[in-house]
Amino acid sequence: MSDQPQYPRYPGEDPEPSGDRPTEPAPGPTQGWGQAPPPPAYGQAPPPPPSYGQAPPAYGQTPEHGFGPPPQQQGYGYPQQGYGYPPRPQNSTKAVLGLVFGIVSIMFCYLGVLIGPAAIVLSVMARKEIDAAPHGAIEGRGMAIAGLATGIIGTVIWAAVIVLVVAVSVS
Repeated sequence: MSDQPQYPRYPGEDPEPSGDRPTEPAPGPTQGWGQAPPPPAYGQAPPPPPSYGQAPPAYGQTPEHGFGPPPQQQGYGYPQQGYGYPPRPQNSTKAVLGLVFGIVSIMFCYLGVLIGPAAIVLSVMARKEIDAAPHGAIEGRGMAIAGLATGIIGTVIWAAVIVLVVAVSVS
């Protein structure tokens, strides 16, 4: 035995030639702890990765859970998408005017009889326009309904006021 302490050798390390101790053959394809497996020889397929029950899907196929790369469009790469949020649908101008005219017909004396019917007509036209447009292209159905209601209320209130004033003045 030698006076030198014996240290463990790393896999693949050549043993030191020593006359006192017998030489051991170099380690073969065995792995040490924490080392990656050796690469496959040229022309051989790499070993399969560790799996938990199933093999991964082939390239271009979507896995069962629905996640994966998006489908390819024309050309290479991912499909082109716009930046930011999609444009917001527009409000119907007729619905806005119908609501404004309906509110004005309630608030202002004697104008309600003239502006109230305009609010009713604009609100009905706005509802037809919104219903005829593709879904979500034009908004404002609630404003059109509110304009219709306020137009009717303004017309009825001021028509009743005018009738009462005329009835009182004739008596």
